[in-house]
Amino acid sequence: MAAQKILVIDDDNHLRESLAEVLELEGFTCYQAGNAKHGIDLAKKHLPEVVIMDIQLPDSSGFQICQELRKMSKDFILIMMTGRFLSAEEKAQGFTLGADEYLTKPFDIQELSIRIRQLLTRKGK
Repeated sequence: MAAQKILVIDDDNHLRESLAEVLELEGFTCYQAGNAKHGIDLAKKHLPEVVIMDIQLPDSSGFQICQELRKMSKDFILIMMTGRFLSAEEKAQGFTLGADEYLTKPFDIQELSIRIRQLLTRKGK
C-alpha cells in the first residue's frame, strides 16, 4: 500500500520542516508549502489525504484555503493550526467551511500523528 500523503502549509519554515520530518518517520509522504497559493497548487497536483494548514498565512487565511480545497474535494482531511486563542465563532466558521480538526500551537507531534490516523480510519482511507 502506498504511503498516505500529507500536505503541510505554514509560513514558519522550522515548524513546517519539523512536522514533515516527524510525519515522514511515521510513514507518511509529506509535501510542504510556505504560502496558500503554493499549498493549493500542491494539493491539486498530489491530492493528499490530509492537509495541515496554519490559519494565518502571509497571502491568505486557513479559512480561505479550507474553502478552496473543499471545492476541489470533499475527501481531504483538513486540520487547521493556530498560534492564538480562537473564539467559538472562528472555530464554527472553520468547521462550516470544512475543517475536520483544530490544533493550537505548540502541540505534541505524536498526538497529531495519532489524530491523523484516527481521522483517516474514520474516513475509510
